[in-house]
Amino acid sequence: MKLVRAAGPGLLVAALLTLPMSAHAADGGFYWSTSGVGGQDGALSSPKSGRCYSLRGDNPPFYASNYTGWTVRSYRSKGCKGAVQSTIEPGAVGHVYKYVKFG
Repeated sequence: MKLVRAAGPGLLVAALLTLPMSAHAADGGFYWSTSGVGGQDGALSSPKSGRCYSLRGDNPPFYASNYTGWTVRSYRSKGCKGAVQSTIEPGAVGHVYKYVKFG
């Protein structure tokens, strides 16, 4: 606390803002269905930015709804490697493959 008194709280806030930030979670949810519109086979609640998620289900692409604040990108390859196969903007629906990443 001596640092705060000597330098003032503004310096402390400035120092904290320069620290590297970890992945942030998106508010909302992401839902998918292997059977099409109306079904729900899985959900992710508040997914983290930059993390690759593997979706449950066989025979993608899956129908999906993105109610997060992030754009979702889907990939065919494990670990979200290779070319992006599809994207779904926040508040939209579309089709995704087995692996998805938010950001």
